[in-house]
Amino acid sequence: MNTKMTIEVEFSDNAFVATADIILDEAINILSFSFILNNDLVISEIQSNGKPVSYEKISEERPTFRPLSQKIVLHDNDTIRRIQIRYSGSVAFSPEKRSCWHNIITRDIKSLSWYSVWYPQGTSIEIQHDKVKILNGSDYFCVKGHYDEALNVWEYGDEGYDPFNIMAYRKEVLQTVYNPSMNIYFVDDTIKRHAARSVEIYNEIVNFYNGNLFNRVNIPVLDVACASPAITTGGGYRRKDFMWCTSLGNNDLEIAWLNAHETAHKWCTGANSSSWEDWLNETTAEWASLLFALSRNDMALFDFILKPKLEKSSSFPPIKTPDNSRPNGVHEKGTVLFYELYQKYGVEPVRSAVRIFTDLKIKNTAAFLDMLCNQGQNQIADFIKEGIMK
Repeated sequence: MNTKMTIEVEFSDNAFVATADIILDEAINILSFSFILNNDLVISEIQSNGKPVSYEKISEERPTFRPLSQKIVLHDNDTIRRIQIRYSGSVAFSPEKRSCWHNIITRDIKSLSWYSVWYPQGTSIEIQHDKVKILNGSDYFCVKGHYDEALNVWEYGDEGYDPFNIMAYRKEVLQTVYNPSMNIYFVDDTIKRHAARSVEIYNEIVNFYNGNLFNRVNIPVLDVACASPAITTGGGYRRKDFMWCTSLGNNDLEIAWLNAHETAHKWCTGANSSSWEDWLNETTAEWASLLFALSRNDMALFDFILKPKLEKSSSFPPIKTPDNSRPNGVHEKGTVLFYELYQKYGVEPVRSAVRIFTDLKIKNTAAFLDMLCNQGQNQIADFIKEGIMK
């Protein structure tokens, strides 16, 4: 299949206007098409095959990790070959609603991510190729983007990273710290004083993970995009060699935790993050951080990471849910479960369990427990199997 979606985006200081242009594969023959879009965005027109077409909002839904979204269905009497969706609005992070995490639309920073449903998602036809074009490109520097001077646009897409996670800074205020392992982008002056320490700790973490705790892989230069002061809470995320964060942290403990956890996700990933199985991704990443702390005999870091989970864990439901949904606190519950494993059996079974998950071909709990048993760790498997039900 060869269905393509290109989105053109034009920013103002606090909103954007976008056009999603979807060209369907010639083998697809449909008369209707559906998608979801952030409920706060306003659709001005939808065209099918170059002509305005009728559409309707059939429901509202709240997809995992994302805010309230509108489900739209469009219909045509002829076979649909090309769809254009014009829409506008803002998906900036709302502290009051606790929604649209990692999204910023201010004069200085434009940050758009999957977490806000700022672009058509859940499409009834799978999109194989995607591209984003940011208009008026000379106004910005876009992390991971390619600038086309002739067209004055920044482009993302089909480059091996997620094109819908965008971080664009107004050039006049952007500050950058370049070095061989990490490039750091920011507008907040306070971040610069932590940059050198962040690089130092990051290199120490990579040396512990890469070829020691985990299989050795190629580690490209990491581009770190900081959101402060537009957003100052809410953690971060990593996509391959791009990391989004509010800041680098205010001290060595915060800097080490951010880098250790997010870097671990280069290996600790693959389980379904929209279900309870996400406990595998988050528990192994957090315990990679804790194992890093133990490797340097840094009990201050160990306690800094673990203590909040110990305090909160008992208030959350069991990890495994009857309907396979992702429960609240899956991160905390999994971390504490492995801490109990560490207390009962010591550090090596935990280290082994973390490594076993990252080496799995099928990333789910059943395969994880089976592999533990195959390697003669039946007691560990039974302990974990019982623990995810508590």
